[in-house]
Amino acid sequence: MRYISYTLIFTLIVVVIFFVFKVAVNHRELVDYFDIKTSSNIEEDKQPSNTEPLLQNYPEIRQRTQSDDLKITITDGVRHIVPLNKIRSGGPPKDGIPSIDDPKFISVQKASEFLEDNKLGIAVEKDGDWRFYPFQILVWHEIVNDVFKGENILVTYCPLCQTGIVFVPEVEGEFVEFGTSGRLYNSNLVMYDRKTDSLWSQQGGRAIVGKLAGERLKIRSADNIFWSEFRKAHPEAEVLSRKTGVSRDYSSDPYGEYYTTKGTLFPLENEDDRLFDKAITYGLEVNGETKAYAEEAIKRDGLINDVFADLNLVVVVEPITQAVRFYNSSIYHPISSSLDGRLVVEFELRDDELFDTATGSKWSFDGEALSGPLVGERLERINPEFGFWFAWVAFNPKTHLYK
Repeated sequence: MRYISYTLIFTLIVVVIFFVFKVAVNHRELVDYFDIKTSSNIEEDKQPSNTEPLLQNYPEIRQRTQSDDLKITITDGVRHIVPLNKIRSGGPPKDGIPSIDDPKFISVQKASEFLEDNKLGIAVEKDGDWRFYPFQILVWHEIVNDVFKGENILVTYCPLCQTGIVFVPEVEGEFVEFGTSGRLYNSNLVMYDRKTDSLWSQQGGRAIVGKLAGERLKIRSADNIFWSEFRKAHPEAEVLSRKTGVSRDYSSDPYGEYYTTKGTLFPLENEDDRLFDKAITYGLEVNGETKAYAEEAIKRDGLINDVFADLNLVVVVEPITQAVRFYNSSIYHPISSSLDGRLVVEFELRDDELFDTATGSKWSFDGEALSGPLVGERLERINPEFGFWFAWVAFNPKTHLYK
């Protein structure tokens, strides 16, 4: 019996030592990754837990922060806004999951030979033209650095979170490429920019480690829709080709049944059981507040007029593609009786067509008034973050949820 007790104690000690070693190695890897102590003019913070002196020494930090809750710390010369030991290796090394930097495109007809109707992808529109980036390809690459009709776009997809988000890849006033870092935060893709080597969380588009810690990328309008709906709505579109420059089995998905089973492969900082953890949601951040809308609830209601954080919203489902779109339902128009000229427009569906209740004007699901007193007016599109509920709530623990 005594021998068994000694064995158990010894085993426990070994496990603890191994865990401490892994944390230390992960931290050291991040410090070595940046090597900021030799390449940066920023002085190392001797008391990283106290960030207020840091903000006084570097006033530009406060200008770049998005909220008063955001604190920038410097540890071993590395600037960061999240604990370094929370950024974990996902397995592959930096660029081990290769981004697509010279994307090729094919016709809808050609893509239909291999794409499955019931699979999702990201659809992007520019001046009436469309491109489609299938998850079947993105699952192997996660990032596409593209230029669409002269516009630089960063198409990103995290298979673990099913987050398909398109960003404007502007860093320090310059359009740059992004790559995969091989790391995860809250089980979410961590990217790096190829100008400053800062690490960026895909969820939120925020730099979390490096020179630009605290900065955010602008989200660009895009639709997350099924291939079957897209090809019917946009038969003349371009589709990302499987000629990516690397050899992958684009007919298979390495994550198998992960998307429909409960649980994640990596730890989360916050969990919330108000929804199934892999329910598809659309998340918004407005004036420092956050709110999520479950796709199931949106499509159940068909149309949502909402007010959140002083923003008037209308959420619609485009009838052909079933794409979910958010718009600011306030416009400035002479018929408004408000002092600032703002007219808040509420909407209703009549036989699957969209009308505002204030003037009876008919609107397209692209946010343009087609007829009536408001003809020619356009609603500002609001760009939510698409993905699994667990991914949104891990980053936004105080989020509201549309019911």
